[in-house]
Amino acid sequence: MPYQYALTECDNYLRIEVQGSRSKTDVTQASLKMWKAVAEHCKHKDFNMILAVFHLDGTRSLMDTFNIVAGVQELLWPELVIAYVDTDPVNRKENIIAEQSAMLHGINFRTFLTETDAVAWLQAMYTTNRY
Repeated sequence: MPYQYALTECDNYLRIEVQGSRSKTDVTQASLKMWKAVAEHCKHKDFNMILAVFHLDGTRSLMDTFNIVAGVQELLWPELVIAYVDTDPVNRKENIIAEQSAMLHGINFRTFLTETDAVAWLQAMYTTNRY
């Protein structure tokens, strides 16, 4: 199944919940298409914080990780922060690499093991920076 996602507007952040599979799909293109729609929604609704919760089976290759980070750069703006939760523990190594790559590209992107931790970080960012 290709990526299916739902957007929920919370108090000070946009929550995106993603379902589907990384198998038998072009992971880079599916991700970039989804992130483009999310970025447009954020800009239209004036959100600078995103909670992304992924429930995808299958793994993302290292090359897909780098291609996604490179591809989303043109969609982002300096105030944007992204908290990313991947519920599949198999992807933890790739998520750490994605976080490091994003930070090297100037993207304020952090990975978390739980949604609770991710929301706490977003709330701290909101309090500190008043997004």
